Amino acid sequence: MVHPKIAVIIPFFQRKTGVLARSLASIAAQAYPSERLYVLVVDDGSPCPAEQELRDHPPAENLRITVLQQANSGPNEARNTALAALEPGTDLVAYLDSDDEWIGEHLARAVKALDAGYSAYFANLFHLGDSTNEFDKAKRVRHEDHPSVAGDPSLRAYQGDMVHQIATANIIFMPSLVIRVDALGQARFPLAHRHGGGDYLYWMDLIRHGARFVYSTEPEVRCGQGINMWYGSGWGTDGLAMRIVDEARFRRKVLEQHARTENTKRSLRQRLAELQSGMLQDVVHRLRHRKPVHWHTVRLFFRENPPSLRMLGHLAQVLRSKLTGAAA
Repeated sequence: MVHPKIAVIIPFFQRKTGVLARSLASIAAQAYPSERLYVLVVDDGSPCPAEQELRDHPPAENLRITVLQQANSGPNEARNTALAALEPGTDLVAYLDSDDEWIGEHLARAVKALDAGYSAYFANLFHLGDSTNEFDKAKRVRHEDHPSVAGDPSLRAYQGDMVHQIATANIIFMPSLVIRVDALGQARFPLAHRHGGGDYLYWMDLIRHGARFVYSTEPEVRCGQGINMWYGSGWGTDGLAMRIVDEARFRRKVLEQHARTENTKRSLRQRLAELQSGMLQDVVHRLRHRKPVHWHTVRLFFRENPPSLRMLGHLAQVLRSKLTGAAA
């Protein structure tokens, strides 16, 4: 059996040492033939340089690693840098974040599923601190609606409108994604969107290139603690406003360029209204707690997303929930 040649792409920006070592150890633990596997670590102007991390925490000897350097630009540009540097003959690209780890037989299962005629693979995972896997916790997908693959009930061929799925109840996780280069190698991550939404738009590009998705119901990733745009960006934090800006840009692009059904469009418009409401709530929170308001970001957001009746409706719903104690 000839194993597919796999490139593992890791964008790297960390302020704490030792994080990358765990990710690399999890790759080595996959026991995939070393001559058919290589890792591209893209140092995105990291405060802890990747080269120093490799010197301080040497990876397994049989793990072939190349470090690519770029000025800090964000994870989307870092992944594109790696995609432009793939070695000739690369069959599959697997993505992993520098603070996450693969568990189980992730690569072997991805190869098995993709060999059954699919072009994009993703898997269940454990989010940071969770003991319940994401599929069981969020219940965003009914596995019985998707046929099993290769006689394995834990591998499922996704059936349905993946644009709607991603836009309303996403089930794809970046550190579990493996794609076929011959089918999807022209897809790229969008520039900017460094505060969120870039991975979602990449999945939309995969769909535009004809991706056929297969997934694993088994958890194959454990998310770790590192630099993360989602954790630690709640009310009043500096990252929240820009996260809202970028999410709204993603939702609007999907609405204008990818959404096919009125149901999807309606859900996206509702989410945009919630983001408008969220931006106003963040401003109020900052004013009440005497924190500086980034008015430039607020003006930018509402210039791109003018106030709507849906926004007022959501604000009224939030106010009622605060008064009555009910969930918004």
